[in-house]
Amino acid sequence: MPWDPTDATDLLRRAGLSPRDVLGSGIEGTVVDLGDGTVAKVWSGRGMADLIVLRQFYDAVERGRPATSAVALPHILDLREVDGTPVSIEQRLSGEPVWRADGTSPHLTTRHVDAMIEALAALAAIPGDPAFRTLPMLPGEPPFAPDAPFETELAALVTRRAERFARPLRVAIPDVDVLVAQTAEALHGLDPATPTLVHGDLIAANVMTGGEHASAVLDFGFMTTAGDPLFDVAVTASIFDMYGPRSREVERELDRAFLSVFPGDGRRCSIYRAAYALTTASCFGADDSDGHFAWCVRMLARPDVRDALRG
Repeated sequence: MPWDPTDATDLLRRAGLSPRDVLGSGIEGTVVDLGDGTVAKVWSGRGMADLIVLRQFYDAVERGRPATSAVALPHILDLREVDGTPVSIEQRLSGEPVWRADGTSPHLTTRHVDAMIEALAALAAIPGDPAFRTLPMLPGEPPFAPDAPFETELAALVTRRAERFARPLRVAIPDVDVLVAQTAEALHGLDPATPTLVHGDLIAANVMTGGEHASAVLDFGFMTTAGDPLFDVAVTASIFDMYGPRSREVERELDRAFLSVFPGDGRRCSIYRAAYALTTASCFGADDSDGHFAWCVRMLARPDVRDALRG
């Protein structure tokens, strides 16, 4: 269960810390400003063993991050356990989110597009490290093999997830077994990309801006690994505006902008979108009452996605 912000700040006081404003609260925990350039995150979804692995991941990211990069990334400074609850002390990352989803669709500006491109470029500039694959892309799944091609590991994940959640997927998508086979085959047919850091969940709220430029990227863990930077490009364009009335128009605008900067093609993007939809569909629910599940079903019904899978 997510932490109540008041309970989280009380716990931090019992730990001898000086909590100030609550900066955010979600499924994984509550983030509280400590007023000295750091924040405390009171975790609700992970144990201490998970956070030790996460800290090692962030340390590896920091080692690979170019010294010239202007985009800051999370860094865990200390880990504590307070009354059985894990707490991480992290450097505070400054800025305001590029955009927060509010049920409408944004009218994209140069600031929106440029900030997302800067964030994607900052991730793509960090060479893939085996330590990036110590994190499972999804809960309950094994991490990707350190030296295996991202594309074939993603194909295996697609197959496992489709088998695990076969019943709800078959109800929503009668020909899902065909789509799974086509997606796995398409992924195996892709030329392996040189791996870099993949965020996997680069929604607009996870990219902070200072003025006109990206200042930080937040919240790694969901679909994070070492892999093809075009996976982030494709997924980011689609999830920037997942539920707005002009979501497809926003995706097309971002595709044009992103693919003018990052090497790749529309077919590869569509294959990755199919893989993302099949692997994450049942992460939060397994029927149309869950918005993410319904979004994934719609993605898998799109003619451009199905055409890409057929080659």
